Amino acid sequence: MSGQNGVVDPSQPSTTDTISPRPHRKIQGLSIGSTASTTSIASSNASRYTTSGMTATSTFSSIDEHDQISTNSSAIGFLNDSVDDQDFGLIDTLDYEDVDEGIIDHEYIHRDRENLIESLLASEQAYLESLELVMKLFLVPLKKDAKQSSFNFLGMKKMVCTEREFRWLFGNFEELVHTHRLILQSLQERLRIWGPTQILSDVFQAWFPNIECYRLYLKNYDVSLTTYERLTRYQPFKKFIDASREYSAITVHKDKDLKGSSLLSLIQLPAGCISRYADIISRLADLTPALHPDYSGLRKSKAYIQHYRTTINEKLLDADNVDQVLMIHRALIGAPFNVRAERRLVIQGQLSRVTISTRSMGEERNYMLFNDLLLFVKPKVEGKVTRLQYKGHLTLERAKIRSLTKEEAGGIAHCIEITCSMAGVDNLNSTFVGASTTHVLYIGSDRGRDVWLKSLDLVILNLDKIAMAKHAQTTRRMIQSRTPRGSNSNSATTSTLSSNDSLKTVSRESSHRS
Repeated sequence: MSGQNGVVDPSQPSTTDTISPRPHRKIQGLSIGSTASTTSIASSNASRYTTSGMTATSTFSSIDEHDQISTNSSAIGFLNDSVDDQDFGLIDTLDYEDVDEGIIDHEYIHRDRENLIESLLASEQAYLESLELVMKLFLVPLKKDAKQSSFNFLGMKKMVCTEREFRWLFGNFEELVHTHRLILQSLQERLRIWGPTQILSDVFQAWFPNIECYRLYLKNYDVSLTTYERLTRYQPFKKFIDASREYSAITVHKDKDLKGSSLLSLIQLPAGCISRYADIISRLADLTPALHPDYSGLRKSKAYIQHYRTTINEKLLDADNVDQVLMIHRALIGAPFNVRAERRLVIQGQLSRVTISTRSMGEERNYMLFNDLLLFVKPKVEGKVTRLQYKGHLTLERAKIRSLTKEEAGGIAHCIEITCSMAGVDNLNSTFVGASTTHVLYIGSDRGRDVWLKSLDLVILNLDKIAMAKHAQTTRRMIQSRTPRGSNSNSATTSTLSSNDSLKTVSRESSHRS
């Protein structure tokens, strides 16, 4: 996450209940070791000289065997005459490591390309296995359950989830599974006829139209995760996920195929797929020599997948932010509000509340600014898990903020003042309104104060826009309800739909700017 007074970098991955694309298994046996190649060439050179030496020795032995009359001195003279200093000088100039560097480099490149292709195949197999687990253990049973209004599902009489909740939870997940079945099949077929000059770019380019389904997956990402979080508080769904003994002797989340994964981590998994493709295809293109038959095709594939990742980069960053928000909510203890699909994390830091009347600062807290409220918590370590004890929050709609001078803050520098028009508890989109409050915060530096002021001001501005859009929508509905039936009903309906789209756009704009 971020440090003190640091702006959150949404590109950083969440650390709790969130998985990035898992490290995939590597297929063994295809790599070509450079050390082995170098050794074999050097050994070949060395053996050449060793063989010559052995031949000379055997020749010397035969001289002794066939010429018993010769004296030792004559044999020594023969040796001196046969091997002079010039011959030894020639041997000394030979390089036992005399190998072609170009061949070695070619072997390195070939090995790296083969390893990348192995990695692509192994990661695709592991990825599809994970998607198939969702289908087998969760999606298919829940889909069957959602279509039945009254049934007895493994001993339970209540529905685990409705059809609408099922659509919110899984979105176009089935389309993703179908796409990757085709992708893996095409990859395996090509690798069955694989060779050093075989091409792969045509297979990649056949994938590209199908991976457009990831746009819809990412668009539904926040709804999917918040639906999951909400359903876990519903007893039948919780029993299905936790698989209580009264519901099944074999628990779903203890299925050996899951290997510790959960439904949440598995539906988060596709968010990293496109980045994986972009990384492997780009590296493969970079390692392909210009004279290789697939050089041009791989360059085009690299350009396409990098461009596609750029077009969805904003959605990928937003998905990271959704993961962070969900992680925070799951760590909260005693919070009176629930996670919402529109909520995004803007900035967080260690701040202290100032009591001006006593000119004192309270205990330092973790302050987290979302695009709809300001939350302050106290970290609480429980074993190996860190929980966030809820200490309060401020609703920021129609709030006012300003920087305080040192004199205004009771002699304490770097402070800001937040005046809320209402304070209360957000519970299932309802707010219990209390008296307005004034919150003075010690930031710690001029730069930090400026960052918080700018972030708060932006959040409040966007909340005011959303409030205005809601008010306009309510007004249109009132006018529509008073309009006689049959007169301008179509235009009124269109106006209402337009208002809903506008509200959604403003909310997403707030999260983007945050």
